[in-house]
Amino acid sequence: MKTIKGKIIAVVAVLAVLLVGGAAYVLATGTTLTSPTASAAPATMATGTVQTAPAQYSQDAVTAIYDSASPAVVEINVTEQGTGFWRSMQQGQGSGFLVDSNGYILTNNHVVDGATSVEVVFKDGKTVDASVVGTDPGDDLALVKVDSSAVSGITPLKLGDSSAVRPGQMAIAMGSPYGLTDSITVGVISGVNRSLSGSAMTGMLQTDAAINPGNSGGPLLDANGEVIGINTAIEAVAGASGIGFAVPSNVATKALPDLTAGKQATRPWLGISGMALTQSLSQNLGLSISQGVYVVTVVPGSPADVAGLNGGGADANGDPVSGGDVITAVDGKAVTTVEDLSTYLRASKKVGDSVSLTVVRGGNSMAVTVSLGAWPANIPTG
Repeated sequence: MKTIKGKIIAVVAVLAVLLVGGAAYVLATGTTLTSPTASAAPATMATGTVQTAPAQYSQDAVTAIYDSASPAVVEINVTEQGTGFWRSMQQGQGSGFLVDSNGYILTNNHVVDGATSVEVVFKDGKTVDASVVGTDPGDDLALVKVDSSAVSGITPLKLGDSSAVRPGQMAIAMGSPYGLTDSITVGVISGVNRSLSGSAMTGMLQTDAAINPGNSGGPLLDANGEVIGINTAIEAVAGASGIGFAVPSNVATKALPDLTAGKQATRPWLGISGMALTQSLSQNLGLSISQGVYVVTVVPGSPADVAGLNGGGADANGDPVSGGDVITAVDGKAVTTVEDLSTYLRASKKVGDSVSLTVVRGGNSMAVTVSLGAWPANIPTG
């Protein structure tokens, strides 16, 4: 057997390469959050007094969450038919977690993508066959199902509100790094509303903890034991532990009805490319405002095109030129970056919904209503 190339091993499966210090985003078929020490070293104040830093987490709280949540966290083993030189059957492994008493288990799409068979291993070692019910490739989510009798007596994990997550909060990861079933590690949320370069995945939760092969699809929990994210990717640099990223739980909550119904979930699509305005860019373009999303291009036939949005275009060097609209708010919520806009649509809107964009054109502010379409199959989402 050969480990699935480009999918299950985090150090091989490149999700996107950033042009920042040689870092690379890779699919995380394992996410482990490195546990900090229970208390930091004393901090010396300017006055010369010594103040003891507070403990980062409560040992009793973490063990209680482990005891409660671990029965619902599973290892997922997959087999798929190889291609090209690797024509023999190949195996890979990830994690997942029970979301209801009917046997539905949430995981990452890249864990089960292309699988010819799926097995789920529970905490007690019980192994049962599973089937892939629905997928959401754009958000790297998938739902698999086992017979409900296999989960009798197991309490499903609750999806929390990821919009309330703030940097500095405790983050607890559970899953099977390197096949070590029933593992738990602790860290913090180190950032929110992150995007993966070269991908349409936005609004990601960032954690300072290391990610390892085998935990992809496993839950990222808060201090209340609620799922706030689904561990997915890392920014990896040779010799460093890496930075972890998780799909927000609110994205999963929105996708679950389609996944449960056996559908491939679709993402809402606006149909523009843009960039965040800065003071210098605003001056170069002769704009009257310096905050918002400058529309560079509008895809022909897209919802934005139908609604009449204007893109300024770009010159031969790829630099934006004047003439484009500036989006300053969506549904009354101010936006200053492309991530702000796409994260709002991804987390709270579905195909067919209408949104009201506040647009500045020629110095005048106006409201433009756009009916969101489905993300086209020929435009990458991940």
